Amino acid sequence: MFVVIGTIAICTSGIDLRIGFLRLSIRSAWRPYLWALVILGIRHWFVPRPTTLERLTRRAPRDESGLFGESRTWPQRIGRLALVVLGFSVLTAALTWPQVRHLDSVPDMGDPLYYIWSIAWTSHQIVRDPLRLFDANMFYPERLTLTYDDSIVVPGLMSAPLFWMGLHPVLIYNLVLLSAFALSGVTMFLLVRALTGRSDAAAIAGAIFALYPYRFEHYPHFALQMTMWMPLALWAMHRTMALGRLRDGLATGLAFALQTLSSLYYGLFLAVYLVPLGFALWLSRGRPRRPLLALAAGAALAAVLVSPVVYAYTTNKAMVGERPASEVQRYSAEPRDYLKPHFRSLVYGAWSDDGKAERQLFPRVMPVALAATALWPPLSVARIGYLVALVVAVDGSFGMNGGYYPLLYSYVAPYRGIRVPARFSIFVGLTLAVLAGYGTARILQRWPRQRLTLTAALLGLIMVEAMPRMPLAHVWREPPAIYASISGEPSAVLAEFPIRPPPEGYYFDARYLYFSTFHWHPLVNGNAGVFPRSYNELIVRARDFPSDSAVEYLRARRVDYVAVHGAFYDRATYDRIVMALDARRDVQQVAAAPWEDAESRLYRIRR
Repeated sequence: MFVVIGTIAICTSGIDLRIGFLRLSIRSAWRPYLWALVILGIRHWFVPRPTTLERLTRRAPRDESGLFGESRTWPQRIGRLALVVLGFSVLTAALTWPQVRHLDSVPDMGDPLYYIWSIAWTSHQIVRDPLRLFDANMFYPERLTLTYDDSIVVPGLMSAPLFWMGLHPVLIYNLVLLSAFALSGVTMFLLVRALTGRSDAAAIAGAIFALYPYRFEHYPHFALQMTMWMPLALWAMHRTMALGRLRDGLATGLAFALQTLSSLYYGLFLAVYLVPLGFALWLSRGRPRRPLLALAAGAALAAVLVSPVVYAYTTNKAMVGERPASEVQRYSAEPRDYLKPHFRSLVYGAWSDDGKAERQLFPRVMPVALAATALWPPLSVARIGYLVALVVAVDGSFGMNGGYYPLLYSYVAPYRGIRVPARFSIFVGLTLAVLAGYGTARILQRWPRQRLTLTAALLGLIMVEAMPRMPLAHVWREPPAIYASISGEPSAVLAEFPIRPPPEGYYFDARYLYFSTFHWHPLVNGNAGVFPRSYNELIVRARDFPSDSAVEYLRARRVDYVAVHGAFYDRATYDRIVMALDARRDVQQVAAAPWEDAESRLYRIRR
């Protein structure tokens, strides 16, 4: 009954009924579902006869038939894994073909340039001074500036060998970005093959997760593509619950840590998501003690691995601050947002209202249809667990409009740093992919002779639905040549001009971060999810550059050099600025070079 009430509350955005003098008001689904879980837990704990959960699942085959190893030898397993990786790489290339053809381009000149700089900084700093990894070269003289945005330490380490080999930063960025699509499909394949024992069903699940529409909505957001560790955490948790082995519990903790170090957003969301699923699996196995001990060891391992990052963010909490409830509310989804496709969708984009940012969450038809097939009775424990996890993920994406998220925001400090709860919808996609694997297995078991035809047809429909629009912008292969004149100087502080005021200024400086990957000098400029007071002061105090007050302010900020880029000014404004600089005695021109059909100049500020 409570499950039915909660489902009605989700579909109708709340219940408000009057029956005589009684009033029933339910604004969100979390309370009915919570009561259902409490009653189910009490019933399972105290009543020895079969519970509702056991009656629902007694006729269903176990969903974890492939969890316990294969008869193949290690060379055979590696060969098969290589084929799976190749298959998902081809699938990714086919659906992102414009990007594959133009590996020197990015979706826009904002966030992608920031992420290019971020992974390049990790590869640069990790071999020079790893203890100061978070003291990145932006927003000088602020410290721990890498904590101003989502942490992508693991992707930075993954890409480091490519930087050390001398590949171009934009090429490296795109290779790692596209590999996230493919590897997410691979790890989902491994999870669903373990759960269903079927490679064909696993291929469908992997394709859905690799091509989920959320990825194209957030295509410029590199960190939000790093989802390959989520299925591995689920796979390891299933094995831990089934076998209670320490190594599986540690594997769960390791996968969780890798996901958290790839995106703090996803680490915080994953911590919530694992609870209902793990609880259902644990109850169904009779509340064994060994899995809990193994998972506790995994949690301890995860805590050790993420503690340096947590320490950096905690140390800089006063600067990073917390997101106000009004901002979190603005980026909290509503039920109708799941009916809104994104403009990048080739098939459904015509129905996009281009509405509120980050809240176009339409999951497409095939994932929902196959998931619904999986949820048709009889149900297994795992499918019930994923159904509950789906509800938790959907409600989590509702953020301040949902049931439990306001409690997390009020009482658990890390969640007050999250700006966009709607990003929880990637876990909706994760769950739909797993359930779609179950649904596919059910269809193929019903018509085994048409297995290949049905698999190909399902995959074709998924690919057609997933076809994106992908406008791209070419990135400059080289920065202005003026930086070569200070390449040998240690730690010369730069100020880059023009500096744009908000709102454009919030992403404009990303291009200067990209330029800095070729010289690594400290910048007073910067781009991140949080802007320090010193940067906002810079925008105000230097708005009339190169006035006496602006130059004096830069000198007080210990700026050594000023770069002025004609490509980002109109010609008249650029000429006026460089004439004023050339007339000053306290500023000396160091270099000038043509760039992008204009000119860039570098000036030294004399002390």
